[in-house]
Order: sequence, then C-alpha cells, then structure tokens
Amino acid sequence: MAFIELKQAVYEATMALYHAGLIRMSAGNVSARDDDGHVAITPGGVLYDRMSVDDIVIVDLEGNVIEGQHRPSSETPMHTTLLKGLPGCGAVVHTHSIYAITFAVLGEALPPLCTEGLAARGTVPVARYAPPGTPQAGEVALEALQATPGLRAVLLRNHGLVVVAPDLETAWQTAYKVEIHAQITYQARQLGTPIPLSDEQIAELFRVYRSVREAR
Repeated sequence: MAFIELKQAVYEATMALYHAGLIRMSAGNVSARDDDGHVAITPGGVLYDRMSVDDIVIVDLEGNVIEGQHRPSSETPMHTTLLKGLPGCGAVVHTHSIYAITFAVLGEALPPLCTEGLAARGTVPVARYAPPGTPQAGEVALEALQATPGLRAVLLRNHGLVVVAPDLETAWQTAYKVEIHAQITYQARQLGTPIPLSDEQIAELFRVYRSVREAR
C-alpha cells in the first residue's frame, strides 16, 4: 500500500469517528500500519474539522517520522506499542468518547449486556493508570489486551478508550459500538440492574453471526 492510500484510509476513519462524535477538537487519535512496518497516524494538535489527508503523518514502528508536515500524535508510543505487540493488529483507534470515559473514570469494566457489547470480543477491562502520551500508556493497554486473547477494546483509566483490530473499518466501527454499549449500560443502571448476556448466549450469538457471514 502506498503512503497516500494508507493516509487516506486513516483520514476516512478519523472523519467517521469525528462525525459520530467519538473524537472532538484534536482529542483522540487513529493509526494503521502496512506490511512493511510503516504507520500512518493522525497529527498532534491539528483540529479534526480542519484536517486534510496531507496532515496525516507517516512514522516507523519506533515512532520515527518518515513523512509529514506535522509532529505525529502525542499518543504515537501507545499506537506503536500495540501495533508491534499484538499479532494481527493492523489498526488502532483511541477515542475520548463520553460514556467510555465515564466508565474509565469509575474504574468499571464493561461486560457484554447487548449485541453492541459483543464487538469488543469480551468484557472491556480497565487498564492500570498511566499518564497520557507516555510509553507506559501503551504498556498498560497491551497488558490488559493480552490478558484476554482476541480482545479488541480496553478502557484507559481516567482517560478514554482504545480499540485494536486487523483493519481500520473494523477498528472504528468497534469503537462506535463500544461507546453505544457504554451508553446503554449507563442508562440501564439508572433504571435498574442490568442483566448481562450469559456465556451460552454469547456463544450462540457468535455462531449465528458466523453462519450469516458464511451464507453471504
């Protein structure tokens, strides 16, 4: 994939998140890697409503800038840590979405309560606290994700949400579904005690999803 294609993909995913209200101002960041270890990532300090494809920065897996007119996101160390540390991880999305942050501040995990909650492939845990923009933020996120193989989302304590996936489309859609799930969980708690899906119900839902995909 040429840099322009990688940058375009990151730009489109970022705009999808922006228009969905999951990222605001310049908070939150998006990245994707190619097979050669090049990473396209959103720039630091550029307002998303003014960002263009040309503003996307290319770095290597150590965070060194290869191409770009801006500095890369301050969360680049977290992105590169996850892209290197998780087999099959091709994209990382970090949002500052309101309901996800609410549970991150509470220090409460998000177990699957509805179909949107299944997008994370398990209970969304809360990582140990680490200051934003530090290598430690990537380390605690990686630690939490590795604890449940295949998990796609983790809450950063007092900070936000991180989603990992094989590709950008899956990553940003998962981030959207996790935010909806967090909102549903919050609202359900205002009315009563939410009833989580059982392991058997979750397994059955995944079987149904697989059969639908195979029938296409």
